[in-house]
Amino acid sequence: MRHLPIILLAACAAPMQTLHVTNRSNRTIEQLYVFPTGSTDRGASRGTLAPNASTDVRVRQGNVEVYAVSAKLQVDEHTRDRPSASQDLEIKGPAEVVFYDLGQAPPGLERPGVFGIAFTLPKPKPAEPEPPQE
Repeated sequence: MRHLPIILLAACAAPMQTLHVTNRSNRTIEQLYVFPTGSTDRGASRGTLAPNASTDVRVRQGNVEVYAVSAKLQVDEHTRDRPSASQDLEIKGPAEVVFYDLGQAPPGLERPGVFGIAFTLPKPKPAEPEPPQE
């Protein structure tokens, strides 16, 4: 009888890490996704995140994409937008992700293991000048 080697896949799987996600924008993050880089399936949203709130997400060590969709905002009288932000990260150990609005970076983003991801907000269109009165 021939014996085949037993492969233990559980021993080969990448270890799990904690990704601490914080919202430093002034809007609620309505959808938060963390998924393997290159995947076409984001999976289910990890939930919402109020301004200045944070949550922990368990992820496999390796390359992941973090993607957030902000609450809708009123840009000007005729324009609304739902900003989103994303970044590919290489997770080697416990890490922190901080979402913020571009130009309003909070302190501490330069620490090792901290990734800052900025929402780019649209600028309001300049008001059209009034036609000259005759």
